[in-house]
Amino acid sequence: MTDYIDILKEETKNAEQALGKFLGEKIEEVSRLGPWHKKYYENVREYMMRGGKRLRPILVAVGYKVIKEDVESENLYRAACSVELLHNGSLLHDDLIDHDETRRGGKTFHATYRDLHLEGGDNMDESNDFGMTMAILGGDSLINMGGEAITSAQLDPDVAVICQHYYQHSYQYLVDGVLLEMSMITDPDATTETYLQMVKMKTAVLFERSLMMGAVIARATKSQLAALEEFGVKAGQAFQVQDDILGSFGDEAKTGKSTSGDIREGKKTYLVFETYERATPEQRKELDDLLGKGGMTDEEVQRVKNIFSESGALEACKERMQDLLKSGQGALDKAKPPLTTRYKEFLIGISNFLAQRNY
Repeated sequence: MTDYIDILKEETKNAEQALGKFLGEKIEEVSRLGPWHKKYYENVREYMMRGGKRLRPILVAVGYKVIKEDVESENLYRAACSVELLHNGSLLHDDLIDHDETRRGGKTFHATYRDLHLEGGDNMDESNDFGMTMAILGGDSLINMGGEAITSAQLDPDVAVICQHYYQHSYQYLVDGVLLEMSMITDPDATTETYLQMVKMKTAVLFERSLMMGAVIARATKSQLAALEEFGVKAGQAFQVQDDILGSFGDEAKTGKSTSGDIREGKKTYLVFETYERATPEQRKELDDLLGKGGMTDEEVQRVKNIFSESGALEACKERMQDLLKSGQGALDKAKPPLTTRYKEFLIGISNFLAQRNY
């Protein structure tokens, strides 16, 4: 456990330093354009640096070191910044789509610029439009900078092309995953497997491709890349299934989130799809009548939770999470040559933590 924590701390520090340096260079580069551009990129940096686990760039570094412990690529961490920039660009857009006002204890990007615009007038509609415009640009800037982090990392040309492909693949999957999530809401034929495909595209892709990016920089074999890909997908899916369980059955004091939110919203979680597959006709009708109902009472929320439990869906979710986790971890043993012991154990440790956490 000590080694696992030591690696996490070391790689978090390395990722933070590389990210801060990259964004600092960007601010210096645009300063010649004037104070407006400089302030914009400073706001982008503030949004990026106010918090976050840095899990994705950590996985790039570990993806390298699980192949080759001695880092020979001078700009490994510069390239690792790419996936964190992509992730945060998507979050910035998500904040806008979801009309969220805060992110990691600070204002969301659109809220920052809306409020800035309001200081010069009192037209809320115009200020909202201005905030929306700046948030779209902010997310676009971060996603573009992610690609730039790869091209400026001075990787060997053949490796850089593969890393850029992984980056573009991740971006495409993120968009297509969101589209699939939207379509599932009204798709009567959607199943648990549809849901897991959505999770693979929307959530797991950045786990998987981050590991593969680091591994390809270390010149991994096809067998090693395939092992890391399978691990990344299944660990990412296990993470999301556990997240869905905590969304309705977690300890609110630990998660900091209401356990009624998903139910009141009518969100189609893995729990819901498992319930549809296992429930009696009466339970399914009751679930359809209650899920997302306006003005739900606490008793009705509890009834939905009871249906999740009584139908066997809750237990099935727990079993599926464990199966995904075990299968993903087992995939690491398929790598030839074998993965380095220290960093393979780190991947097992961090996947256990993410998939079995209670907060």
